[in-house]
Amino acid sequence: MGTVKEATYSIASSSMQEIALRLALVNDLSIKYRLSLQWVHSSMKNAQPVIFVITLFITLGVTLYLINRSETRSEPETWSSFVYTNGYNSGRYKKVDDFDDYPSCRSYSLEKSAQYDQAPWECGLRCRFDSSRQGFQCETMNNE
Repeated sequence: MGTVKEATYSIASSSMQEIALRLALVNDLSIKYRLSLQWVHSSMKNAQPVIFVITLFITLGVTLYLINRSETRSEPETWSSFVYTNGYNSGRYKKVDDFDDYPSCRSYSLEKSAQYDQAPWECGLRCRFDSSRQGFQCETMNNE
C-alpha cells in the first residue's frame, strides 16, 4: 500500500507542479498582454496628433491643387481693340472685341487710329468690365 500512496503523491505533486507552471505561464502571458495593451494605448495617444497633422497637410494640398486647377484658363485667347479718339485722358474710346490674336487686333487698331488722326490705341487680352472701377480691365495691354 505504501507504493500506491507514493504513486498518488507523486502524481499529485507533478500535477501541482504542472498547474503551478501553467499558472506562471498564464500570469506571464497576462503581464505581456497588459504591457502590449499599454504600448498600443500609449502609441495611440501619440498617434492622434500625427494623424491630425497628416490630415491637415492633405487638406491643404488638396485645397492648393483645386485652387491652381481653377486658375488655369481653358477659354480661348480673345483680344479687344481700344482706339482713344480724343486721347488717352478723355476716357472716350472705340472698342471692338473678339480678335483671335494680337496681330489682327493690332492691324485693325492701326487702321482706326489712322482714321482718327493717329489716335492712340491699345489691344487688351481677355478684357472684362469691372463695375468697381467703372471700366474695362484686361490681363495685358499692348500697343507695339
